[in-house]
Amino acid sequence: MEQDNKAVVTTDKQDSPYVSNPAFEDYLKQLNELRADGENKAIALTNEIQDLKLNKQIEKEVRDDAIATDKAALEIAKEERSKKKDQVHEIIRKAIQESNTQFKPYFDELCSRERANIQEAKEEYASAIAGYKDKHQKRLAIINNMNAADKSAGTDIEKQKKIETKAENIAYKSHIHEATIDRDTKITSAKDAKYNAFMEKYGYATKVRNNKHSILESIEYKWQHYQNTFNVRDYLLRNALYFVVIALFIVFIIISKGNLLSGNNIIGILSQASPKLFYSLGVAGLILIAGTDLSIGRMTGLGLSICCLILSDNTYADKFGNTWFNLTSAPWGLRICLAIFLSILLCVLFSAIAGFFTAKFKMHPFITTLSTQLLMFGLVEVFFSNISSFNMNTTLKANIIGYQGWILIIYAAIATLIVWFIWNKTKFGKYMYAVGGNPEAAAVSGINVFKITMGIFVMAGVLYGLGGFFTAAQVGTGNPNTGYGTELDAIAACVIGGISFSGGVGTIKGAVIGTIIFTGMTYCLTNLGYDPNIQYIFKGAIIMAAVCLDSIKYLKKK
Repeated sequence: MEQDNKAVVTTDKQDSPYVSNPAFEDYLKQLNELRADGENKAIALTNEIQDLKLNKQIEKEVRDDAIATDKAALEIAKEERSKKKDQVHEIIRKAIQESNTQFKPYFDELCSRERANIQEAKEEYASAIAGYKDKHQKRLAIINNMNAADKSAGTDIEKQKKIETKAENIAYKSHIHEATIDRDTKITSAKDAKYNAFMEKYGYATKVRNNKHSILESIEYKWQHYQNTFNVRDYLLRNALYFVVIALFIVFIIISKGNLLSGNNIIGILSQASPKLFYSLGVAGLILIAGTDLSIGRMTGLGLSICCLILSDNTYADKFGNTWFNLTSAPWGLRICLAIFLSILLCVLFSAIAGFFTAKFKMHPFITTLSTQLLMFGLVEVFFSNISSFNMNTTLKANIIGYQGWILIIYAAIATLIVWFIWNKTKFGKYMYAVGGNPEAAAVSGINVFKITMGIFVMAGVLYGLGGFFTAAQVGTGNPNTGYGTELDAIAACVIGGISFSGGVGTIKGAVIGTIIFTGMTYCLTNLGYDPNIQYIFKGAIIMAAVCLDSIKYLKKK
């Protein structure tokens, strides 16, 4: 027991140079005195001004006077900060230099001690396992050698052997489990000791730099945090599907003798994935709030038909009459803007209808989007019933997508950056995660769940409209039936990318990776000449594996 306790002992906090050396406190004291009327006051006044601007309970005149007073004081504080800037920087330099100098030997000694503790824990574990295994084998031998004289009254000897063997196996597994927990506890304690020591240094630098860090300090922090939190099992669970897909791509590359790695093929995969990415980005927001969208395929057909109709050389006068549909004499710039506008407008309209019933009446998106899908398809079929297909102007099509579709890749990249910014750098994005994780808790915390849900549906409609336009530019021809089944590929891409149906979990990066994986799989199988039906087998297996892994992660989290 004494050895067990010794393995988890960590360095006493008093050994830390930040505790034992008063010079570090002196540096902080000097910095606080220099910053009191300058930098610290400027920060406090800036925060106060922001709070006043957001405070609607104060009368406007009173608020404006208070803001004006704070701004005047802020200018004085900035001047004071500027005067003492050189002094502050010099003390920061000395403090950081001494911190690095004194921390290194302390940290090296601590790491050496904790490595020894980790090694000791592993040796103790190996010794304990060997002992348990030896006792287990001896106990099983005794049980197998039991005879009639050893049996309990009224009990069959074979039955008693099975009972005692089962009990011994349970006891053996229990001992192994306890030894494993003991080893892991000691190793975790040693890692925590090293990480906590580093955090002392990082925390001191935070105070010295007034909550700012150099690039090297930030990189060092991320590396130390990664080392302390990295878990092989969790990492493999999170990325198992990616490893499987990478293995499949390697097999495809070997079969193609490396041809799939050519620049043209890579551009081909990315250009084909680009229009699909708009649909994935749109439905990703709905999946994030534990929803889905079954209307994407019909949105695709609607947007594509509208765009091809407006950007066609044909007036379709025999179908519609020579009225406002005759846009052949209008400038191409105007026609492109009109095509994009109408595609987005109509997709947003139907998406907003589904969003309203979802947000207002708590209907599941599965039902609301199924309803709008049927509504939309019926209306479009009635309106375009006399036309088998629309054909976009071929020259315009080539100009929109560029050589091999490389311009489509740029458009998709821009859309990805914008949606990433919305998800990660805005209040709306933070509220999306909150509503997806727990809508009841989000509502209690003051988040307007109705507005957030409607916003997600509207954003999805905008992306679907753009996707319809770029799909039209990519294929050049289509009708309301074009795009049927697109919703399945978009939803599957998001699931593969780790956006969970449980809600509140997912990233834009995941949606992008999932879309590229799905498109790349189809492209590779087609390029290698496989039966198109084989693609459905691969897609089904990948989707099942992705949802299975997501369920495992969700259950583990619970």
